[in-house]
Amino acid sequence: MGAANRLAILAVAAISLVGLEASAQQMTAVTQLGWLRIGEYAPLMIAEAKGYFKDEGIDHKLVDGGPGKNPIPIVAVGQAQFGIVTNGMALVTARLAKDPVDVVAIGTLFQTAPSAYLSIGAPNAPTPKPKDMEGKTVGVQAGTEFSLRAFMKANGVDASKVKIVTVQGTAEPLMVGQVDFFLGWVVNQTYQIEQESMKPDAPATVKGKTWKATRFADFGIPLYVDVIFASGDTLKKNPELVRRYLKAVQRGMQFVIDNPAESVEILSKFPGQIEDAKKLAWRFKLQNPLVQSDDSKKNGLLWMSPEIWQQMIGFLKDGDQIPKTVPASEVMTDDYLPKK
Repeated sequence: MGAANRLAILAVAAISLVGLEASAQQMTAVTQLGWLRIGEYAPLMIAEAKGYFKDEGIDHKLVDGGPGKNPIPIVAVGQAQFGIVTNGMALVTARLAKDPVDVVAIGTLFQTAPSAYLSIGAPNAPTPKPKDMEGKTVGVQAGTEFSLRAFMKANGVDASKVKIVTVQGTAEPLMVGQVDFFLGWVVNQTYQIEQESMKPDAPATVKGKTWKATRFADFGIPLYVDVIFASGDTLKKNPELVRRYLKAVQRGMQFVIDNPAESVEILSKFPGQIEDAKKLAWRFKLQNPLVQSDDSKKNGLLWMSPEIWQQMIGFLKDGDQIPKTVPASEVMTDDYLPKK
């Protein structure tokens, strides 16, 4: 056999070994969303559409959430490797429950929570302060009254002067005047208010008016929402999967920030994504600033502050939602995020 032939065989063998190594490194990951596929989860859908998960050797699948689908137990029992929980405090209550669930926060989609008590007013009217809730009716979803009471306590609101009612997650009660304040997100229910206010036959309660947001973040209640989490078992047994997964999601988020128009085009065609192009474009104008912060510019997208987590834990204890406080390090970690 000539030298040239031997070299050719060796080259083929080397290529084959590289292929086998890449195959061996191929991993599978399922992400259980907290809700249906909407622009809120854009970084994950973009990471899938642009091939960022594949670049990291991950065969990735998104699973929709929705009513009755809590991502925490689904991830805890291994049906999904990763989950997105709407409110990071749910991970704390799960870990400190009577039957503890071993789940850990590993990143956050939002640096500043879009959570707020929404109201409707004239365009030139000032944004209501917490004390403006006195003498008014506030609509909150089931299981969230404790957060309103803690919010009022932190801001000197006389709770005896506030009527609290339970509502669903849509803004109708606010738009028809059944409530004066409504617990919602500035990147979700506000779109409904804007669209309704522009209709010729809009009710007087919204016609020609605009939404106002008394935001948690502006009044002493820092909060992480749309938090990425995994089980303690996954972190222990497959740390490389976690690192690669977060790198792909981080790339997806950066793409949405840098290319909102192209992201709208991609997501409007993404399988199962339910928001149209008009709403996605509207969303990213509000959402993109909220996924960035001084912290994320210094430490990278998805990064979480242990201090904010410690405040969240204290918030839950003050609301009698957990039996004790624990160090933030028991419920969250930034150790798997790409280093800047």
